[in-house]
Amino acid sequence: MISNLSEQSHYPESASSGLQIARGLKAKSQNYKRLLVEVLKWTGGQPFLTQQLCRLIAQAPDAPSKGTEAEWVENLVRSHWIENWEEQPELMHLQTIRDRLLRRKHRSLKLLQVYQRILQQGEAIANDSSEQKELRMMGLILKHQGKVRIHNRIYESVFNQEWVNKALKTIQADLEPGDSEFLKALAELERKLLVSQVEILSKADTESEDEGSAQALYEVLRDVTSKVGELLGADRATIFLLNDEKTELWSLVAENEEGEFLDIQVRVGEGIAGHVAQDKKVIHIPDNVYEDPRAALVKEFDKKYNYRTENILAFPILSESQEVIAVIQLLNKLPGDEQSDKRPKGFTTLDLERLAKCVVPVRRILESCQSCYKVMKKLRATAALAEATRSLDQINLDTKAILQRVMNTAKKLLNADRSTLWLVDRDRGDLWTELPGKGEVRCDVGVGFVGQVAQTRQPMIIPFDLYDHPSAENAKKTDEQTRYRTCSLLCMPVVSPDGELLGVTQLINKRKPGDHPEYNRDEWPHVPSYFKASFDKNDRQSMQVFNERVGVILQFVKTHETLKQLAQIEPKESVYNTLAILSNSVADQSDEALYNALYYTLSFVTNSINKLLGAEQTTIFLLDAEQSIFWSLVWNPRTLNAQEIRVSATLGIASKMVESRSVKASKNPSKLNDLLVHMGLEPDAINTVENMLLFPVVDSKGKVIAIIRSFNKFLFTYESGGTLSETIEINGFTQADAQKLHERMASTLPILQGFQAFHREIRNLQEQRKAIDPLYQAISLVSSSSGGNAEEVIQTVMQAAKQLTHADRTTLWLIDYSTQELWTKIPQADGSLMETRVPLGEGFAGKVAQTGQPLNIPFDLYEHPDSDIARRTDAKTHYRTCSLLCMPVLSCDGELLAVTQLVNKRHTDDTTEYDPSQWPQVPEYFKASFDENDQRDMEIFNNQVGVVLPGIMR
Repeated sequence: MISNLSEQSHYPESASSGLQIARGLKAKSQNYKRLLVEVLKWTGGQPFLTQQLCRLIAQAPDAPSKGTEAEWVENLVRSHWIENWEEQPELMHLQTIRDRLLRRKHRSLKLLQVYQRILQQGEAIANDSSEQKELRMMGLILKHQGKVRIHNRIYESVFNQEWVNKALKTIQADLEPGDSEFLKALAELERKLLVSQVEILSKADTESEDEGSAQALYEVLRDVTSKVGELLGADRATIFLLNDEKTELWSLVAENEEGEFLDIQVRVGEGIAGHVAQDKKVIHIPDNVYEDPRAALVKEFDKKYNYRTENILAFPILSESQEVIAVIQLLNKLPGDEQSDKRPKGFTTLDLERLAKCVVPVRRILESCQSCYKVMKKLRATAALAEATRSLDQINLDTKAILQRVMNTAKKLLNADRSTLWLVDRDRGDLWTELPGKGEVRCDVGVGFVGQVAQTRQPMIIPFDLYDHPSAENAKKTDEQTRYRTCSLLCMPVVSPDGELLGVTQLINKRKPGDHPEYNRDEWPHVPSYFKASFDKNDRQSMQVFNERVGVILQFVKTHETLKQLAQIEPKESVYNTLAILSNSVADQSDEALYNALYYTLSFVTNSINKLLGAEQTTIFLLDAEQSIFWSLVWNPRTLNAQEIRVSATLGIASKMVESRSVKASKNPSKLNDLLVHMGLEPDAINTVENMLLFPVVDSKGKVIAIIRSFNKFLFTYESGGTLSETIEINGFTQADAQKLHERMASTLPILQGFQAFHREIRNLQEQRKAIDPLYQAISLVSSSSGGNAEEVIQTVMQAAKQLTHADRTTLWLIDYSTQELWTKIPQADGSLMETRVPLGEGFAGKVAQTGQPLNIPFDLYEHPDSDIARRTDAKTHYRTCSLLCMPVLSCDGELLAVTQLVNKRHTDDTTEYDPSQWPQVPEYFKASFDENDQRDMEIFNNQVGVVLPGIMR
């Protein structure tokens, strides 16, 4: 009988071990059957406990006399187990149950209360509540004939009334009922933000989604503020965020009596919130707020918005490094029911303690929102310039018109009131711009804010109020003449790809969000409320991205006459094609569109070099950002798209040219076994190459940025009808050809550097998509399947998880509480689905279901101590398991619904199918491990799966 129990166990025990235990009981007492009955009375037949107790009896130093078996077993259990069970290594099973009961405090309260009622009453009516399901899944209670009871005497003795009372008291002391609901709400908000920010970022570069992306963030932040106010019983709550410069706080959410959003800025050190940010200390004023000198701003705002503050509590939110990131400000403690006719008495010590408990989740949400907002602004900067370049074909292609269009977009991007782009005049040594109604205006280098930026090439941010700046005299005089009030400023240099200063962007007066009127000159020098804002570090970063693209465009505009000479086409057509192709590619942002745009633009230069040298074919290889690879683009007729080709800059002829910067000509290039010579040619095409010229393009710093490769110098212009060999110059390319190229490089160099910059941007966009697209697509795929049946949802989740993590195999295991099993449906070779079931606690997925904790086993899984089952399964299926990631899927209220199991992380670029005939050999593409990014992505992904599953499991 003991052997049968061993076979039913979810723990690794052999049949021989069970026989040994049986012999041990028989050796312990002639009435060993009576001993076994007493064992089962204590364990209720629970396999693991039954085995362990039998072993304990067999190893006991004494033996029971006949008729004392029950008393002897009870003394043994209580002395060896009940009294010190938490210290016994063989009772890890009990410790696991304890941990699962207590791991989530807001959930633990409900579980313990349900368990306590069953314990007190002896049994209870069985129902489908999530609490009873979870207690049954732990094995702590059993369902029998419509009722539930404690599984066995050991559980009842260990998790007794005293233990439950103590656990409840501890949890309730740490987490009061109000706090529990509040922290649960914060957890849900944080989860909502994690899921939604992927979609927010994916839409942030689309103008039509701009307001929606920002609104999604504001809604989360508004909800956080509302929840904090509700927890503390405050009439109003405001969260102030500290800007990156740590000079100013700005309100996230604050509403007046009409429900309108208010936008409030407070300098650090001013007002209640400003003092909290400066000193990192709580401020609590229980009454007579207006008499406190720090409350001058509170009084001012109350008067403006027709409100009266009776008491106030302001609390700093600190980062892990103890730096202030935000301030929570609460106004007017609302009276309780027993104080309904009394005035508010201020916030209490208990309020302060409750607020301290929620600091960590609030901080995480605020930091996530800040990070998301920063990335969103950077993506919007690129999208804004795309809008400017898309519209270039609608205006005259002269410098002034293009710059006006670009700066109008910058003004919109950063919500500035005015914007100007000052260009460098090399001939006169100053800056100039074109202002509407005034014509051309000039500024000396070093004079005024713009001149200082041109001189130092350093960005300049002057927050509100600019008149307080020591160098504001010139701005004040200009304002007096123009009757315009300058309040804040952001000036940044515009530099070409090779570091040449091209101009300065100047943005004046950051405007607060909202629909505000145009500035009224009649009110000068009064400062309108919507000008009381400042440009910040995020604005500077956005303009940095913006200005890099402006620098590339200015290079094309500046060199359009050179394009005319090189391409031998009209200047308008040349500039139009160059900029229109760039703009269209950024609007599309697919890899094919981007590379095709670059290929067509690069073709202008290569065709002109062909004509200049009289060559049959020219290829330009440009050095990448890491200066380790030369790249170029060729047309692939099979895919009808441009394809990138790459040559190492550290090997062969390319390496020598980078080092020597010398021209190389060859009359027999087919004999040169070098990648730079052969790259981009069909295998047989090299045999038709009679001569070659390799020309290094060097920048102003003496560094090679490109290599021009030209094949087959012609005697005269090649006409169709003659043979190629009859037109080839026998002597090949000459020093005169190299000199022609050298003379053209002054005008060609900036164009090539522009290509380099655009290529870098393609790479950046690809990296952004790698970070966003897979997870967003996976979540979208699962969301779209929410209306399907169980089989469809299982297959959709498995496919989406596989694509997201580059796993070789994926399984979604659903929990069946009625049978205490995991189940799924696995596709067969004939297209049918076969249902498979696994007991809870068995295998890796079963253990994750039992513990609720993620399990990540890196390569090689066979070295893991619990890999025996995986090895046996692999031997049957001839599949090699090398790495694994198992993650729980929870419902919104924390109930375990399923487990996602990912097997064998694959190297990203290898799509080879696994060959069972090679088993047990490990293929190279399986020598990989799931990492922290995979685990983080799957956590977010499983959150969405947890939203979908309840609909199919009802």
